[in-house]
Amino acid sequence: MRRRALARLAPLLLMGCYTYRPLPTPVPVAGMRVQVTLTDDGSDSLSSRIGPGIEQVAGDVLRADTGAVTLAVREIENRRGERDDWLGEAVVVPRRFVRDIQERRMSVGGTGLLGGAIAAGLVAATAAMGSGGFEGGGTNAGGGAR
Repeated sequence: MRRRALARLAPLLLMGCYTYRPLPTPVPVAGMRVQVTLTDDGSDSLSSRIGPGIEQVAGDVLRADTGAVTLAVREIENRRGERDDWLGEAVVVPRRFVRDIQERRMSVGGTGLLGGAIAAGLVAATAAMGSGGFEGGGTNAGGGAR
């Protein structure tokens, strides 16, 4: 029973928590996961390719130089904060349309808190199962003949 519970929760521990932080270099490196915040002109100019009113584009860098960043897009976000997943379609974003680029990094603190919460829940569930807390016994609280 414990092994099954661990097997079900292990993927949650592996997901971790991520944040976006400023790039360590002026130009992102191929393979880096980034989030690009577009200028208003960029949002307007790229609307035929990525949709109207898009403010942020997140994905993996395919190529980058001082003139443009080519992304395998994973997600877009509009000005209202609504997100939409993509399947890695390549989009070229000219640098003149980029307000900001940030790198996606694992948040050690956030991942530690998530892992601790999951572990505590697992310990509590295991203890409850071991003490019979999830078994069907107990008194008959409902009506009925006695």
